[in-house]
Amino acid sequence: MKKCVPWILLLCVWGSLMEYTVAQVEEVKESEPFYWSIPLEYAAIKPRVSYVPGVMVIRGDTQVIVPEHKSFCPAGSVFTYNNGDIEVFDKRSKDGGKSWQDSGHVLEVSTFQYPDPDGEVIMFQSSYSSEHVTGEGRPEVSMVETDTKGVYKAKFFRSKDNGVTRVAEMAEIRLPEQFLGMSGVLCRKIVQIEDGSLLMSMYTRFPEGTILEKKFRSLALRSTDRGKTWNYWSTIAFDLSETARGEGFDETCLLPLANGNILSFSRSGASYQASMGSHNYGDSSVDMPHGYAKQTPIYMSKSLDNGKNWSMPDPISPYGVWPNALLMDNGLMVLNYGRPGNWFMFSQDEGESWGPIIPFHHGLYPPDCSNYFSIDEIAPNVLLVVYARTNPNDHWQSEIVGTYFYVERGIYSDPEE
Repeated sequence: MKKCVPWILLLCVWGSLMEYTVAQVEEVKESEPFYWSIPLEYAAIKPRVSYVPGVMVIRGDTQVIVPEHKSFCPAGSVFTYNNGDIEVFDKRSKDGGKSWQDSGHVLEVSTFQYPDPDGEVIMFQSSYSSEHVTGEGRPEVSMVETDTKGVYKAKFFRSKDNGVTRVAEMAEIRLPEQFLGMSGVLCRKIVQIEDGSLLMSMYTRFPEGTILEKKFRSLALRSTDRGKTWNYWSTIAFDLSETARGEGFDETCLLPLANGNILSFSRSGASYQASMGSHNYGDSSVDMPHGYAKQTPIYMSKSLDNGKNWSMPDPISPYGVWPNALLMDNGLMVLNYGRPGNWFMFSQDEGESWGPIIPFHHGLYPPDCSNYFSIDEIAPNVLLVVYARTNPNDHWQSEIVGTYFYVERGIYSDPEE
C-alpha cells in the first residue's frame, strides 16, 4: 500500500501554505486527498484511535459542559437543531460547542425535529422517577392511566423556535387488550419513517407471573398526527428463553435508513453488579449491592415494512445498556452503548458487520451512570459524545462532559509504517 505523508510533513505543509503556489497546493491535495480533508485541530493530534481500513477515528478535546451538581444517575444527552444550535442537558451552544449558556430547561431524550422549512420540534417529557432517580434528562417517559381501558396519557411539548421555547400538551397512547395489566415506559428517540409517520419504542412487562411474563418486551408505537396520538404498531422483540438473557428486551433505539428499512437496537441485561464482575456465587448470606442479573448483549433487529414486522434479534455486542444509533452524513453507522465503560462502534454496511469497536471512558464507581450517554454529528465528520462523570468520592455529584471525535471514511495506511 502506498505510504501516506508523515504527520510532521503534513503539518509543515499547512504551516507554510502561504509559500506554495496554487498549483503546488492542488498537487498536494491530489496526492493525499484523504489526509488533506482533516481539520487542522485534529490533524495536529498524533495519537489516533483507529487504524481499521476504511475508517479513521481521531479523538479530540474533552470539555465540561455541565459542571458538577447533585444528580444521581444522570444521562448524557445531546441534540443538534436545524439552525445548528446544540443542546446538552440544560445548556445550549450557538457556536458549535465553543461556549455554552443556560437553556432554561432540560433536554428531553425523545426530541425530534421535522426537516426545514417545517422545523417543528416535538418531544415527550421525561417523567420517570424512583427513590433515588429523578426524571430530568433521563430517557424514560411514564404514562398515566385514563378512565378508558388501554388509553394512557403522557406530557408532550412542541416548539416552533428550534426548542428555545415550548408549549405543553398531553399526548395519548393506545395499547391493545393483550397489554392490559403490564407496566412499562416509553423510551429513547422519536423518529420519522418513510411514509412520513412517527415511531417511538416502549418496553413493558407483567409485574407478576412466570419468568417469561416478567421479562421486558420491546414495542413500536406509531403516530400519524404529529405526536398527538400514538397507537401500538408492532412488537419488536420478546423473550422465549428463561435463561439466555437477563431482562428480555428493553431500552430500544430505532434507526430509519435511507432505503426505507428500519433497524432497532435493544438492551437485554448488564446490571452494575454483573458489569463490575461481582457475584455471590449462590451464597445468600453474602449481601450484594445490586440484584444480580446476567451480562448479556445488545441485540439488533431489522424491519423491511415500516416497522410492522421485525427480524429475529441478533446479538452484536457482548454487553451494553442504552444503545443509541446514528447514521453519519458520510454513510457510516455509529452505535454507542455502556456498562461497563462507554463504547461506540461503526458499521460501513448498515449493520451487517461492525468495526472498529472503541472504548473511550470507564467509570469504576457504581452506581456510575456515565454509562448512559449519547452521540450526535454536529459538523461534517465530527461527533460530539456526551456522557456523565460521577465523583468517585460522592456518587450524588456528577458533571456532564463532551468529547469530540473526527471520523472519516477512506482508504489509508498507518503513517508510522
